Amino acid sequence: MIVDQKNNTYHRLESDLESKAMEIFLAMPDTDWVKAQDGPHYYVVEGILHKTIIDLVRYLLDGSREFVSIKAEGEAAREEEAKMKLLNNQLPKDSRDRFLVMTDEQIRKARVNASRHILRSRELATDVRTARVHEALLEMGGRARVWEISERLTDLTCAQVVTATWDMIAKGIAIHDHPAPERFLRSKGSWIRAVTKE
Repeated sequence: MIVDQKNNTYHRLESDLESKAMEIFLAMPDTDWVKAQDGPHYYVVEGILHKTIIDLVRYLLDGSREFVSIKAEGEAAREEEAKMKLLNNQLPKDSRDRFLVMTDEQIRKARVNASRHILRSRELATDVRTARVHEALLEMGGRARVWEISERLTDLTCAQVVTATWDMIAKGIAIHDHPAPERFLRSKGSWIRAVTKE
């Protein structure tokens, strides 16, 4: 069961993989809302009509939709990709919607962990605190370890600084400065880099 904090909607999901994908989608800044279990969607193969149910639909802020089938990496995912290609080919030419497959390769532990922290920061972060942490990061040259920022801002707890850095990442004004941030869990020793000035 996952709760969408934006609209207090409860989603019952069929698998742990779907649940983790939902958390990733909800944390994305361009997501308006996410729906579980959509369909049936129909497609034709050699003149025969087939139908499928889509695991998740991500509604984007620009009005487009991503119909996402969640599969474990392997033969089932490859077969599902062929099905999604057929569904995409049947969309109107001017449609911005798309059908796609998301596998466990894209639903890595570090990515899910980051999404959970971003969702939590939406509840706990304050704009004033985030602005202070962002300003401190810029004063430190735009790149610092989380614990270094915390040491600089002695009136804030380390937990408040950590939450603010997640809020900065969610807002797109900072990144976890690592060659493969989606593969490595972030810690207080991780590097944060400012990407824009607010």
